[in-house]
Amino acid sequence: MELKEFVVNVGPHGTFRPSGKYQTTTQDIDEIFQKFRADKPEKITIFFHGGLVNEEAGIETALKMATHFKNDNHAPLCFVWETGFSETLKANISKIASTEIFNKLVKVLVKKLSEKLGFDFADGRGAGQSLPDAVIENELNKEVPFENFDQDFLDKNNRGPAAITALPDNEHRYELELQAEFRQLIEPDYEFMQAIEKHKFTGQDQTEENIGGRGIISSALFIKSVAQIAFKVIKRFITKRDHGFYPTIIEEILRKLYIAEVGAWVWNEMKVKSQDMWGDNALRSNLNMFAGTYVLEKLIAHKKQFPEVQINLVGHSAGSIAICNLLQATVERDSNFTYNKIAFMAPACRVDLFVEKLIANSSKFKEFKMYTMADAFEKKDRMVPYFYTHSLLYLISGILENEGKDYDSYILGMERYLLSEKPYHEAVELKAVIAYLSNIENSVVYSKSDVGSAIGLQTESLSHGGFDDDPATIKSVLHFLK
Repeated sequence: MELKEFVVNVGPHGTFRPSGKYQTTTQDIDEIFQKFRADKPEKITIFFHGGLVNEEAGIETALKMATHFKNDNHAPLCFVWETGFSETLKANISKIASTEIFNKLVKVLVKKLSEKLGFDFADGRGAGQSLPDAVIENELNKEVPFENFDQDFLDKNNRGPAAITALPDNEHRYELELQAEFRQLIEPDYEFMQAIEKHKFTGQDQTEENIGGRGIISSALFIKSVAQIAFKVIKRFITKRDHGFYPTIIEEILRKLYIAEVGAWVWNEMKVKSQDMWGDNALRSNLNMFAGTYVLEKLIAHKKQFPEVQINLVGHSAGSIAICNLLQATVERDSNFTYNKIAFMAPACRVDLFVEKLIANSSKFKEFKMYTMADAFEKKDRMVPYFYTHSLLYLISGILENEGKDYDSYILGMERYLLSEKPYHEAVELKAVIAYLSNIENSVVYSKSDVGSAIGLQTESLSHGGFDDDPATIKSVLHFLK
C-alpha cells in the first residue's frame, strides 16, 4: 500500500497545511473514499497514534498498523498528527538532571523530606530523622533511586509525615518554617549559593518575581521556592496523591522551577490540535480546511451510501484524546451515525474528557475495550532512568496537564484511578468511569496478562510506547474488531 491510500497527515492547527516532508491534500482524501466505494470493504478501522511523536515515527506506526488492519474485507485509515515532543522532553529533562544546581537541590530536598515524611532506615535511627549524606548519594546513583520509598513503606512501618499529620491551618506559617530549615541547609554551601545567583529558571512563578526580567532569581526567592516544593510534596503524601517519594520530588521541582523545559505547553498544544482538527469548514477551502472534519464528512457520506459498513476506532496513548473529540464531533454533525467498536491502548486522555465525550455518547458505538498496564508495571516503565523513573502516563498525570497547574490528574490508562480506593473513591468522574466499565464484560485488559488468558484478552507490553508493537496486544485488538 502507498501512503496516500490510507494516511491522513494533519498539519498545523489541525488543517491540511504542510508541516513536514509528507503532506495530505483534500484530493488525497477524495481518492481514498473513491477506493472505498469501489472496493466496498465491510470494515474501516481508523487509527490514531500517540500525539508525542514526529512525522517520521507517526508514518512508521501508520504503516505497521495498516498492515495489521488490511485484509480482503477490512480497510485501514491512519491519522498522523505529529508534535515531535517526546524526544525533546527526554532530552530536556536529561539536561536538567545533569546540572550541579539541580543535583544539589535534589539532595537537600531528599534530606529534609526523608525526615518530614518518616523515610528512615532500620539501623538504629527512629522515625523523623533525615537520611545520611552517604545513603542519599548511594540511592541517587541507582537507576531507580529510592525505589521502595512510597505509601506502602510508610504503612508497613506505621509511619507517616512526622512534622504534620494533617494539613496545617496556616500553610503560610508552615512554609516560613520550612524556609528557615532549608536556609540552614543551603546558605552554608558557597558553591550552591553561587550557582543559584547565576542560574535561569522557568518555573510557574518566576515571571512575576524574577530579577531584571532575565529569569535569574535571588537566593532568598530560591529558598522560598524550595520550601514551597517541599510543602507540596508533604501535602501530596498526606492526601495520598503522591507518585512515590522520588518521582513526586522530581515532579514538584520541574513544576516550580523548570516548567518551560518540561514542555507542558506543548502537551496542551497537542490536545488543542486533537480538537481543532474537527473544526467547522464552512468558511474554509483547500489547505486551510480542517483535515479531521473533511475526513469525517466523507465518512458520514460513505456510511449513508453503504449503511452496513462497520467503522472502528483505535487509539494509542494521546490517540484516545483525538477519538473522544472525534466522537463528539460526529454526534454534532450526524446524530444518527454510529461506530462499531472502539479500542484504546494505554490511553492518555483525562477521565473527565472520557466521561464527557465517550460515555455521554456511548449509544453511538457498539463496544469498547481498553488495553493498558497494571500500576505495578506503570511504575517500572522508566521514562528517564536515574531521573524520572515512572511511565509517561505518570508524568502526564503529575505535571503536564493544564500546562503544569494540575497534579495527580486522573488519566484513563492508569489503573490506580480505577480501583475505587482512597483517596479516589469519592471522585464523581471516577465513579462514572468505573460504573461504565463495570457494565462491560472484560472492558479493561491489563498488561501483563496471565498465561493462558483467552484470545482477545492478552497484552504483554511493559512500556507505554510498546502497545502498538506488542504482538499479543495487536492480536487481541484484531480479535476484538472481528
